[in-house]
Amino acid sequence: MSGRSMPRSTALVRALARSSAAAACLVGLLVLVGWALDVMVLKSMGAALPAMRPSAALGLMFAGGALGMRLRCLASAKHRQLGTVLAWATAVLGAASLLDSFITGGTGGLDALLLRLFGEDGFASPGIKPSPLTSLCLLLLGPALALLDKGAPQRLWWSDALVALALMAALMGLNGFLLGPLVTPAAVPFFQERSMGLHTTCMLILLAVGTLCARPDLGLMARLTQDTLGGFVARRLVPVTLLGPPVLGLTLVVLHLSGALGHDAKFPLFATVVAAGGATLVLMAARALDLLDTERRRATTALAASEVRFRTFLDTAPDPMVVLDATGRVRFANAEAERVFGYRREALLDRSVELLVPEGLHGPSNPSATPRPTGGGRMVSGRRQDGTSVPLEVRLSPLEGEDDATTIAILRDVTERRDLEKLREEYVGLISHDLRNPLHTINLRAHLLQRALHERKLEREGHMAQAIIHNVEWMNTMIEELLEGSRLESGSVTLRRSPRDLGRFLEEVLERDVAPDARERFRLHLGTSIPPVPMDAARLERVVTNLLTNAIKYSPKGTPVDVRLSAVHDQAVVSVSNLGAGLAAQDAARLFDKYYRTEDGRSADGKGLGLGLYISRLIVEAHGGHIWVESEPDQGATFFFSVPLAVASETEASETEASETETVRQRAG
Repeated sequence: MSGRSMPRSTALVRALARSSAAAACLVGLLVLVGWALDVMVLKSMGAALPAMRPSAALGLMFAGGALGMRLRCLASAKHRQLGTVLAWATAVLGAASLLDSFITGGTGGLDALLLRLFGEDGFASPGIKPSPLTSLCLLLLGPALALLDKGAPQRLWWSDALVALALMAALMGLNGFLLGPLVTPAAVPFFQERSMGLHTTCMLILLAVGTLCARPDLGLMARLTQDTLGGFVARRLVPVTLLGPPVLGLTLVVLHLSGALGHDAKFPLFATVVAAGGATLVLMAARALDLLDTERRRATTALAASEVRFRTFLDTAPDPMVVLDATGRVRFANAEAERVFGYRREALLDRSVELLVPEGLHGPSNPSATPRPTGGGRMVSGRRQDGTSVPLEVRLSPLEGEDDATTIAILRDVTERRDLEKLREEYVGLISHDLRNPLHTINLRAHLLQRALHERKLEREGHMAQAIIHNVEWMNTMIEELLEGSRLESGSVTLRRSPRDLGRFLEEVLERDVAPDARERFRLHLGTSIPPVPMDAARLERVVTNLLTNAIKYSPKGTPVDVRLSAVHDQAVVSVSNLGAGLAAQDAARLFDKYYRTEDGRSADGKGLGLGLYISRLIVEAHGGHIWVESEPDQGATFFFSVPLAVASETEASETEASETETVRQRAG
């Protein structure tokens, strides 16, 4: 079981504390009103019962007010100060009353003054003689309430100790009040000359319990509210032990006064009932432990089932997985780990993971590093049982909630991926050498043929040669797009970054890459000056040119195209807007996918491969930025791309990528 407090128990305890504070203030006020108006039922709850002294009523109001100030959820400094003043006023009142009871026998002091104000004769009033227990309870509760607001554990311990003493004193008064007739046959029923009043002792008990309940998650009350074995048993036994004797005494007194119980039988019966009560407590404790044992068995069964599911999940995973302890020893290996490494799992248990990965999961330079989640994985070389090596991608995931730093290690066999990368390299080499070289030869011969035909003034044949040259250039463009896409996909491209003025860069691209007859359609809007942007100018020029070319191609002739530059957050944002037909939602969502082309794109340019925007996305993402489009049918389209104003590390980029992307899109849009 955890040490967390039970929400329901905590709420009930806090409600009890608030109720006790309110009840103490209300009862104290009613008693004072009873003395002022001479209403006997308010003073003593009956003519034959001890009355609550005015000083005790005033002390209840002070203590209840102090507790109420402590329980305010948003207590200000003034409220806390007022609570402290009321707490110490309670202590001073209790000390003065206690001193008065020993010096004058309770016939003078504050009570005499209050009685004169109420028009009462303090010396002749029945039941007005004080009980020292009342003053003692107030004297103990005052400092306890003053220390309640202090956060130091030692002060809270003192507060709980004082409250416990006050609670014992109040219970002593209650038990003496109830059990007096059993001890002294001649005692007046329910009345002793210096006894605490029934409502006095009940309110002091309630106030002491409320003071303990003010901090349900700390001190003595935490023993009751915590979801632990001790708290479970205490919640069932403490109320019985505190309330059992008073209830027993009340029952015996009622039987004695009704004549159903003789005086000689009271003590044997009391002893018998106490023995039965002790046995009852033992049985209640046994029942509580049985309930806990049932819950434990249920939790154990659920844990075992969960462990079976967990092991089944690990065992059926498509990648080799091992569970490691804090020392790096294998505690579990799945079936795929057996297949890849050739060991039986029994041979791997309690062996170091370096048996499978000689260099260690964290590398030879830091073998004892604390396990941390590795999202991208780390490439290492594993070793099979037969001594052969296997390329692995390691991903580590610490198990949350485990005290012994248990870690799950995924050792993915990347042999097939290595083979695919090798095929990719061969594919790139094939295109580079076996296709580009013949095309270069064809292009050179076609230019020579065109020149010879021009010299012989064979115009029709010259146009045919020009068509050959045009198609060779188109094939070279496709080959270049395939190569660039392959390089960017493999992550083998190293950007040649250099700080550039992005506004000046856009002006140069418009001047250099846009045909003169179309240049007048572009309107460049440069916002506030932004610092130089680190970028690979050649590759970013390809992105801008692609967007500018598409804007001209897919918008009506003569309509303007707006190019804007702005800074959003810590990103530079470039947008290209046209007044074309716009894009459907399904097209906008897939526009930057590989080989994707819209219906309008296929009809406008049948020779395209659908790689232009895809390569643009890869280039922008390689810079650490993002590219997107905002468009609706018949409303034109605006293409955006962003690049960071400064180059961030991989860790910083992964932590802030999602939030910054959303911010950039909202502000740019």
